[in-house]
Amino acid sequence: MLKDRLNINELTVERCHKETDELIQNESASFLEKPLSYLQSHKAEYIYMDADWFDEIGIDGLSLELDDVFGNYDAMFGLKLQKKYRNQIEAFFERTLQDENAYSLLFNGEDGLWDVNVSINDLPSYSEGMTFMAAVEMIYGFLFELHQEAAVGK
Repeated sequence: MLKDRLNINELTVERCHKETDELIQNESASFLEKPLSYLQSHKAEYIYMDADWFDEIGIDGLSLELDDVFGNYDAMFGLKLQKKYRNQIEAFFERTLQDENAYSLLFNGEDGLWDVNVSINDLPSYSEGMTFMAAVEMIYGFLFELHQEAAVGK
């Protein structure tokens, strides 16, 4: 199981204010057992996470929040793939995600990362009532698969 491979105790978990990015509170790994619906009753917050094992899937931090307009749960992260992989990234997202508008992708030349926003609701294994940890595992698996394809396509 993926959860066994990921050391959740190494995960930094922060609740932050959406408008100001100010830290509301650092949380322990046990916070990840809360359902994503926590964000429904805390709409002014987002959850920021970071861990050394994020390097395995090539991301720089992970934020989860509730989209104010569409009501979907969004995952936002900096993706560490070269700009030349745009076509592979887009093809993977379009093939894997359940809605063609389920993501936004913008290359940031300043830091050399893709700024990515993915609708968690459109990931194939999304389910209502899933926990934050289940969402992290799902995103990890999704991005691990992307990196496997990008490596093959090199």
